Amino acid sequence: MSHPARINRRAWLVFPLLALAFTVVTTAIRVRRIDFVSDVAGNPAPAPSGVAPERRPDWQPRLVVPGHHNESFEWLDQTRQMFARREWRVRYVDYEDAKAGHEVYASSPYRWWLGLLAGCYHGVTGIPLGPSLEWAALFADPLLLLILGAATTVFVARRFGVMAAAFASTALATLFPLAAEFLPGVPDDHGLAQACALWSVLPLLAGAARNSRRWFVAGGVAGGLGMWISVSRELPILFGVGVGALLAAWISRAAAKAAPSAERPSLPWRAWSTAGAATCLAAYLVEFFPSHTGGWELRVIHPIFGVAWLGAGELLARTTAWIEGERPRRSLRGAAAWVLAGAALASLPAAMRIGRSLGFLSVDLASMRLSLLPAGAAAPNFWAWLMENGFNHALSAAVLPLLIVVPSVVFLFLPKIAGTAPRIAIALALGPVVVAGGFAIRQISWWNGVDAALLALLVAAAAALRGAPRPRLVAGLAAAFAALLLLPGAVQLWPSAEGQTRDGLSEGEVIGLVERDLAYWLAKHVGSQGAVALAPPNETTTLYYYGGIRGLATFGWDDFDGFQAAVRIASATTPEEAQELIGLHGATHIIIPSWDPFMDVFANIGEGQVAGTFLARLHQWNLPPWLRPVPYLLPTIAGFEGQSVVILEVVDEQDDATAASRLAEYFVDMGQLDLAAKAARLLRRFPADLGALLARVQVATALDQADELAATLDLLMRRISGGADRDLPWDQRVALAVVLVQAHHVDLARPRLRQCIAELDEEKLRSLSTILLYRLQVLRKALNLEISDPALRALSLELLPPDLRSRIE
Repeated sequence: MSHPARINRRAWLVFPLLALAFTVVTTAIRVRRIDFVSDVAGNPAPAPSGVAPERRPDWQPRLVVPGHHNESFEWLDQTRQMFARREWRVRYVDYEDAKAGHEVYASSPYRWWLGLLAGCYHGVTGIPLGPSLEWAALFADPLLLLILGAATTVFVARRFGVMAAAFASTALATLFPLAAEFLPGVPDDHGLAQACALWSVLPLLAGAARNSRRWFVAGGVAGGLGMWISVSRELPILFGVGVGALLAAWISRAAAKAAPSAERPSLPWRAWSTAGAATCLAAYLVEFFPSHTGGWELRVIHPIFGVAWLGAGELLARTTAWIEGERPRRSLRGAAAWVLAGAALASLPAAMRIGRSLGFLSVDLASMRLSLLPAGAAAPNFWAWLMENGFNHALSAAVLPLLIVVPSVVFLFLPKIAGTAPRIAIALALGPVVVAGGFAIRQISWWNGVDAALLALLVAAAAALRGAPRPRLVAGLAAAFAALLLLPGAVQLWPSAEGQTRDGLSEGEVIGLVERDLAYWLAKHVGSQGAVALAPPNETTTLYYYGGIRGLATFGWDDFDGFQAAVRIASATTPEEAQELIGLHGATHIIIPSWDPFMDVFANIGEGQVAGTFLARLHQWNLPPWLRPVPYLLPTIAGFEGQSVVILEVVDEQDDATAASRLAEYFVDMGQLDLAAKAARLLRRFPADLGALLARVQVATALDQADELAATLDLLMRRISGGADRDLPWDQRVALAVVLVQAHHVDLARPRLRQCIAELDEEKLRSLSTILLYRLQVLRKALNLEISDPALRALSLELLPPDLRSRIE
């Protein structure tokens, strides 16, 4: 007959196995969906026969990040730069706030993790680093979760028992929103930061049971690493540990009164703080030494955190000893220690006050997002989230695990249920839960920190049940209670039905595909000379990731100057002011997508309203002569009809006739015929300008205005009979050849088109709109004219979208 304990141990193995299966299955479903979406129109140029897309020399980034998580694009861009420039630390980028660039403060470990996975995949498969990095983006965070789950389960099983390990493994896979920090295809350091937060508490719980100095040192090291990854996510947990230490000292004092003979030494808080402070200093040196030390940016790792930690450790050691009943001798040395420790702790808020910075307490957009799930909850704080959505499924899944606190408090105050050591561990774990909960009221992103703290508390509470009477009944009730708390999170984490089907795309997925196509198109049309785009922050990140188009403004706090530049340009009160600012920051294109209204937000931030600003003039098509509209046709995707994007190129100043004719041509190409008709009426002011006549002919043709077309075409023919078209810009001469063929003057069109093809070069080819390039190709083919240069011939096809290209080939 099997021993009951062995049967229980085998039964508890079911929990980590189910957690592993849940994680693997949900990850596989999401990866399959990401691959499907990313493959939609994923190869804009024809692939050589027999060559896999990821091995092509002209491979382009294709990963469509779920939920348009901008930080993911930032991590991928910085990792690419790390490889391209062979720099192991990325401290500066020039693709945001493009003319000046800005310093990078994001910590290196997560970038190294992405680079390690990409490098390993590249070494094993031979696939270039670009697609290897996108593979790493798919699996970096799920692998982190698996490693975290395995390490936590083994550690907890050895130190706290198999039941606690079973609950911990299940919670890691199903706690919402914590488990949503480890999604595939959304690379970010949030999951790594939460792993450090959890492990900055777990060793302390193990050390408290036996008063083991080495586990307190391990907890300090883990906390120091967490500070390196994310100060804003780790420091409140450390503060919570301090609160828990005070509560644990009170429990220890009560236990000592109940059993005076059971002497229990104070916990080694000095060892904890010394290890944490040393780790902070080492991390700071690794990250910034030697060329970037000396700054006082307190949103990232800094030696002053180590100084404050040392002070906190000394104060904790003395305060907990006093709470536990020790009466220190009054001496000058002791008083000096209290003063110095307090001064060390106070150095952090003092530095924040002197620097007039909230530092790690700063609020950004990421702090207003609950999880990395697409279309997840977002709100300024918990109360706003509750008022906006009510007690819905997501909120209940996030809040329900707080019920773990109830039995924990019961164990804490009923010594008959749990011994002194488990109660001290529960007290320690309660501190981070309380502090994290307070932060979660202020920032809903902190519910992830609440989950990490609750997981440690769950371990301590489950360990307290060891040795309880009727163990099978207690274990069964505990398992049922844990399942009740964790099941709503598992439901939230399970991929939605839309994410599992291959029929149709969500709005976010469509926007991701459109922005990728826009980046591809713009990169092709600007060529090697590059571009700098003033665009909404979302589009700025995708333009660079997919197309290498540098930009001004992103949501990153270290790109504050670029954001301010975008605000000043959009809210400028005169075109002259805007032109000066655009020149100062090197912008070459202004991009205004209809699906993203953030350009209006820029203007509102600067002037309090859009009306009267430079952006308002652009909305009204009141363009200054140094801006030229560039037609871009959105890819045809179901559900995105009616959307558009305005692209304005910064050019040399044009005369009024040229600017008006370019605008009319743009409206024709974009199918905005009402605006084209208005522009054509304005062109009547320039009856002698050949470009204006040509634009009027195109508008009349598009509107099917036979009388207007005949009259304007007659004027045009008279002008070109004397050779006036020789002075037209090259692209307008191409348009003239098209107009002549449409007017059945093939004899006049052929020599003009032959001359245009003879003058063709890469810059001229890229300057053509998609519609005009397609018409050039059709006309060239009809008249049996060839582009002699093979490279230009290939480029002329590559610049066309796949559907138009297929009609030519």
